Amino acid sequence: MGFPQNAYPNPINFSEASFLQEVMPPDVDPDEGVTNLYAYNPAWSKVLAAACDQMLQFPSWIGTHDEKILAVDRALSLKIQLQTPVYVGEREIPAPYWDDDEDVDDEMPVADQTWYGVVTNPTDPADELTFVENAVIWIISGFIALVLVPALPAGVAAGLAFRTIATRFTLAFNRGDIREQFRVIIDAQDYGTVDTDGLDAGDIVEMNVDGLETADFHDILIVVTNP
Repeated sequence: MGFPQNAYPNPINFSEASFLQEVMPPDVDPDEGVTNLYAYNPAWSKVLAAACDQMLQFPSWIGTHDEKILAVDRALSLKIQLQTPVYVGEREIPAPYWDDDEDVDDEMPVADQTWYGVVTNPTDPADELTFVENAVIWIISGFIALVLVPALPAGVAAGLAFRTIATRFTLAFNRGDIREQFRVIIDAQDYGTVDTDGLDAGDIVEMNVDGLETADFHDILIVVTNP
């Protein structure tokens, strides 16, 4: 006797568990420490939540009774977080160039600030660069702005843009875990480049900017052009 296509289960149509065997649960809360921010269409929210239900099954996890309870509780927390919208707004991200010293004339009103983003044509002439604000790709720690993703799409570079009325100032670059190159553009003209090659992690390299003409303001764009 054959099996109709809609007869379920049958020898050629059967369910398979998401976890083929018990796995060791992560030893951290889903929102603890460094976290990632993902964007997806909310139409998929219910489907994603249902997919998380496998993690709510105690046989999915390796551990004692209490360890399984903890893993399921954490999985439930993750399921809730994946359904909770997160808004990343400009006011939530401090500008790294604020200076509280009243005698330092180097800041503009918040409404005039340009923030963090990407440059879609980083190899083009300085006056033709296209900067697109995108705060999501940045993580802010204190006054240090770090690129959140290890790699951006081909032909796109991380960028940081701001405005100052100072004619003399110093740009400081912190050597991270990898070598980085920076292209510094001031008032739509190439001013110089910085390469952290040969430095140890945590070392600082500075670029002194001097001799700018007196103007209402100067626009500065720093583009990460890693080799």
